Amino acid sequence: MLGARAFTIVCLAILAISSAGCRAERPAKAPDQVVTGRPIVLVTVDTLRADRLGSYGSARGLTPALDRFAQSAARFTAAVTQVPITLPAHATILTGLHPARHGVRTNDGFRLAADVPTVADAIRGRGYTTGAFIGGYPLQASSGLSRGFDRYDDDFLRKAGAVERPADAVVDAALGWIDQFRARLFFVWLHLFDPHSPYTPPPPFGAAHADAPYDGEVAYTDAAIGRFFNRLRQLGLFARSTVIVVADHGESLGEHGERTHGTFLYDATVRVPLLVKLPDSTDPRVVEDPVETSDLAPTIAAMAGATLGSVDGRSLLPLVDVHRGAAGDPDRPAYAESYYQNVLLGWSPLRAVRTRRWKFIEAPRPELYDLQNDPGEQQNRIDDRDALASGLRRALPASGDTVRASHSSAPTESAERLRSLGYVSGSTAATPATRAVDPKDRVEVWAAIEDGIDQIARDPRAAQQAFARALSLDPGNGLAMKYLADVSFRAGRLHEAREGYRRAIGAGFRHPDVFVNLASIAEREGNIDEARAALTDAVQMNASDADAWNRLGLVDARRGDLDAARRAFTSAMGAAPDRAEPYYNLAIVERRAGNEAAAQSRLQDALARNPSYPEAHYELGTGYLIARQPAGALDEYRAALAARPDYAEALFGAARAALDLGRTGDARRDYEQFIRVAPPEYKQQVSAAREALRRLSAPHR
Repeated sequence: MLGARAFTIVCLAILAISSAGCRAERPAKAPDQVVTGRPIVLVTVDTLRADRLGSYGSARGLTPALDRFAQSAARFTAAVTQVPITLPAHATILTGLHPARHGVRTNDGFRLAADVPTVADAIRGRGYTTGAFIGGYPLQASSGLSRGFDRYDDDFLRKAGAVERPADAVVDAALGWIDQFRARLFFVWLHLFDPHSPYTPPPPFGAAHADAPYDGEVAYTDAAIGRFFNRLRQLGLFARSTVIVVADHGESLGEHGERTHGTFLYDATVRVPLLVKLPDSTDPRVVEDPVETSDLAPTIAAMAGATLGSVDGRSLLPLVDVHRGAAGDPDRPAYAESYYQNVLLGWSPLRAVRTRRWKFIEAPRPELYDLQNDPGEQQNRIDDRDALASGLRRALPASGDTVRASHSSAPTESAERLRSLGYVSGSTAATPATRAVDPKDRVEVWAAIEDGIDQIARDPRAAQQAFARALSLDPGNGLAMKYLADVSFRAGRLHEAREGYRRAIGAGFRHPDVFVNLASIAEREGNIDEARAALTDAVQMNASDADAWNRLGLVDARRGDLDAARRAFTSAMGAAPDRAEPYYNLAIVERRAGNEAAAQSRLQDALARNPSYPEAHYELGTGYLIARQPAGALDEYRAALAARPDYAEALFGAARAALDLGRTGDARRDYEQFIRVAPPEYKQQVSAAREALRRLSAPHR
């Protein structure tokens, strides 16, 4: 953390920006008109396989609450997610659009554009109060999904390094909001992240499923859903509400060589459980015809009497309402895609269509499966059913081979949070050679990279071996080169790390943290101009990377270019308005430039964003002391010490302010504590403190 380590000279040091999840929250407005609708409840469960629910045939006994719910709901046996990755899957659920149209392809660096309509926006226009309660980092408000919600609760992400919160916490937050607005017409969305890796079910579910922790997460999530539904029943809301439960995608658990999800389009990850209950309905129904998760937004809009405009999905109400008795289409080609490896490694994207019986996967080596006779998708029928495959290929939507330009790599800190959840960040420029690579032909390469990512924090040597194994299988893999360089960087082998990062860049891999780390290496070696060049590359790659902008400002300040530093910190503030550190750093620049009023103003801005920021309190106190306002200075020094009791600089400042106020007892105490905690380089200040104590102890004449 930055701080002014001297008392008369302000110094700048490298700052690790703490993460703050953005929050979209507006005052809930009363409806402008009387709406004859009902409450709408959407529960999305991350990473939930359909075959873990009893209502879908499981005998494991994991989901009693959801199985009870299915007894009064429509159960869809062939529901397909459009992409098996959290953020783009939810973007489809909330917009009714396929990824090619809403523009979100992976979790890394994509944001739902402001001009893409959402169902929350549409039904809020019909008088609904809207609330969302998020369980996992990929759906942070800055992803763009918060638009249309009066309350978008991702507040837990304000804690540095936080990536998820348990289902019980999501349920509690949602129930508190529902209790506040239950007299109104409301739409509430709960996102439960627990079944997502890493699998760490809480007691007693962990012990009960010690050999299958994924199942333990599913069982825990079901218990939380059951508690949520029971409370809705107690409030008299459950029966009269539309209630939808759906998974954003499933989990491979090793099937087809895939450990988790994101790469392949087999049913383990793209066939999802979907249960829909209409108001005042207790009639169960089974719908075996294909539907898409893109159908949910138009369904919700229809229940609210709203419209979404042109969407890819279609309302499910005719299939859900038993009184309408509408028939589905068993040959509807439900769409799915994965551009995960295309973005990361330049490999071929995968696209698929699934009917009730057949699935076609477009790939360099295309696949066709008879799901009726081969539900495990083990027998590729492409050679003996060519005409059928050709027909299904034609049913694919227009190719979205090129990822929309709205994509930029995730900021460095964001990439680290995604990594902790098993997601990889970055991109590789595709070439004709890489686009010819079928991901299923590189499954061992990807497995080795995932192994390394899992090990990098706890066993760097094992991680290094895994990344080296990936490179032995795929010598041109820039992602593996980058991660090998990360291992070297963490170990302090800076020359080795620099060469590794340069090789990764040469192989076409791009991510801001490659350039940020190169800058850090250059700084440590005293090459400030080289550091600045690397950080300039980072912000050009992603202009919303607040960390890179902040670091660039620090480098410019070290170079003495205060105008450039000011521009960089201002850009960091624009990229992350809720973060306090760029405001603090800009304050230091303004103080160095002699703009004391501006410095004090920026320090107050920093404290408005982080009231416990000790360095900001200290610098604000110093400003008051310079302005001969010892009372204000002492208040700020005390606030700094409340956050960090052994803050030497604040102790020294507090003693000085107390002396000016005539509070000699407080001054003596603070000087004595300063002497105890001051670092060795503060010999001059320690001597000054001892002299002050001597004078305080001297008899008055």
